[in-house]
Amino acid sequence: MQTNKKIDFFEIMAWGFALVAFSPALLWLVRGLFQSQQLRDAMIIMLSALAVLAVEQKIRPHVPRVGKAQIAWLICAYAAFFVSQFFGVWGALVILAGLTMAIIAAGLACFDKPRYVYAAGGAFYAFTLLSFFIKLFDLPLRIWAGELSAKILALFNKSVQLLASGSVNPQIAMRVDGKTYMVATECNGFGIISSCLILSIVMAIFSNSISWWRRLLIPVISILIAYFANSMRIVFIVATATLADAKWYDFIHEFWGYFFFALALISVWIFSRKS
Repeated sequence: MQTNKKIDFFEIMAWGFALVAFSPALLWLVRGLFQSQQLRDAMIIMLSALAVLAVEQKIRPHVPRVGKAQIAWLICAYAAFFVSQFFGVWGALVILAGLTMAIIAAGLACFDKPRYVYAAGGAFYAFTLLSFFIKLFDLPLRIWAGELSAKILALFNKSVQLLASGSVNPQIAMRVDGKTYMVATECNGFGIISSCLILSIVMAIFSNSISWWRRLLIPVISILIAYFANSMRIVFIVATATLADAKWYDFIHEFWGYFFFALALISVWIFSRKS
């Protein structure tokens, strides 16, 4: 049976050097949180899910202790840091992987529930990837959300048209009953999709005694749930806005936004728990 020992001076130095080495990546992530409401939502959902699991499973931190598993993860973190220079522009992803490994090592030192730590680490790395690709996802998500929303609206209103304009900064819009509604960046569904994805990853990794393919299926289904929820959000906003006075548009936009955001998260939570 493995025994853990308290952290000594040299191990504290190892953790300190890791913090310094990965501080640029941490600062980059913090800057992304300040710049994007969608990333902040995803981070809040991740922390909330981990807090709920900690309370539910009675998981509590303890005085840090170091064993073979913690040291192995910390060594892997340093290895990722040093080899990242050989991957060019993709070295950033290796750095982020190293940061995740360092966090897992710290988590294993402070918690006796490895599945909980791995769930947190997996969700955190997914969050870093989303932060890295957020701008790349924007236009495709807007197009897909606009297309599905337009098709659903067209079932009830023949006047629906999906419009696109611009080349440098493409704009996606829908014209319904002579009124034009923009499918802006905040309507791309990234916030709903990223939040549901991270929640599903936490649950998929933390779930006990399920097959690997079911662990993979949970995030896939969660993305589909989030994508459909975002498209329905656009449908309800446009359908309600065509019937209401223009002064109510902001209220309508926010109401259906929060409604479908909550509905998607609840659906993913229930689906993940029952899988």
